[in-house]
Amino acid sequence: MDGFDHREPSYFICPISLQVMKDPVTIYTGMTFDRESIQKWLFSYKKITCPITKQPLSDFRLTPNSNLLRLIQSWSLQNASSSTTKFVEPEPNDHDALMKVLLEEIKQPHSQVKSLRKIKSLIQENRGDSSRITCISDDGLFSLVASFVVKTELPGIPQITGNDTPVIMNEAVSLLCLLRPSDEKLKMAAQNENGLLIDSLCLIIAQYLSNLQIRIQAALLLKSIFKVVDGIYKDGLRVEFLESITEILKDQISKQGSLTVLAILMEVMSYGKNKEKAIKGGLIPVLIELLAEDNEKHLCEMMLVVLEKLCQKAEGRAAFVAHPAGIAVVSSKIFKVSHIGDDKSISLLLCVLRFCISSGEVAREFMEVGGVTKICLVIQSECNSRTKEKAREILGFHLKTWSKTPCFPSFFKA
Repeated sequence: MDGFDHREPSYFICPISLQVMKDPVTIYTGMTFDRESIQKWLFSYKKITCPITKQPLSDFRLTPNSNLLRLIQSWSLQNASSSTTKFVEPEPNDHDALMKVLLEEIKQPHSQVKSLRKIKSLIQENRGDSSRITCISDDGLFSLVASFVVKTELPGIPQITGNDTPVIMNEAVSLLCLLRPSDEKLKMAAQNENGLLIDSLCLIIAQYLSNLQIRIQAALLLKSIFKVVDGIYKDGLRVEFLESITEILKDQISKQGSLTVLAILMEVMSYGKNKEKAIKGGLIPVLIELLAEDNEKHLCEMMLVVLEKLCQKAEGRAAFVAHPAGIAVVSSKIFKVSHIGDDKSISLLLCVLRFCISSGEVAREFMEVGGVTKICLVIQSECNSRTKEKAREILGFHLKTWSKTPCFPSFFKA
């Protein structure tokens, strides 16, 4: 005896198929089934009750039971020689053949979700060895998978419908994030049909508020897309989209999410009416409040760049000055972030103060929060000449007034 019990534990068995589960999922009642079996029960046989408890289902979501799956896989490996159920990994030369089969299966509506998942798993397993899958490139697969995103039923876009469309959209967007198409192919796919893929991804972010994962994945795709598409595809963004990415930024769910949103904003702010829409959507106070809390170098630099772009508009400067912490927060970032952060902070302050020369209140606030002292220190520091020139221009706006106040640095007085 080898010490192992080769009989499968009862909780490995699907109550419907009576076979060891390959993809265990848990339904609303807490019962676990093999995904294929419960999908047939719910969607093919149109049942609306739990197969075991007979309780009516108000929620048809299938939640992967990853802990049970790991146990099944571990047991399967230990008992591979005698178990009737074997989980056999494909040989390296089988991966290409498997991908070809999946590419055929994906054309069939009833197997699309399952095929997308298998393709994603296959790519994840072989990401470090592209030679194992040669039948289709990331370029070719990207357009195919993108078609599921643009066909998914979303408000404002004519699409197909079906029981699995939300699941298809989740799987397709997740798979797209794994692919690495060439810039040329990415641009072509994004600009196809007047930018329908861009519109679909923007709507996913704006509409699917309860699904943070797919919103972040859609944002990651848009970040890459906006780097390669023509400007015309950046200038018609909806107010709802800009409001939604502002909310993602405000919620600070993850550093990756914040960096992604800021990268998108940096790419699109110079096009069309995007600045006005972002200002209207409340982006400026969100950026100021995040700057007040965060000293992470790259995040601060990106926020300062976006703020400067917004303050190029009169309504942006008005929103910045109206925030009680705006001038103080940006002034405080000088010498605290990086040389780039110094330059961006001073550029932003110059943009605001240049148009507020006649405002004694703004000039007084700048002095009181230590902004004038920081500017004087910049002029005497090792900052680059361009940054110093901006600082001198700011100082020249109210030098006579500022130099007469007790707060003015004594080392800078004539």
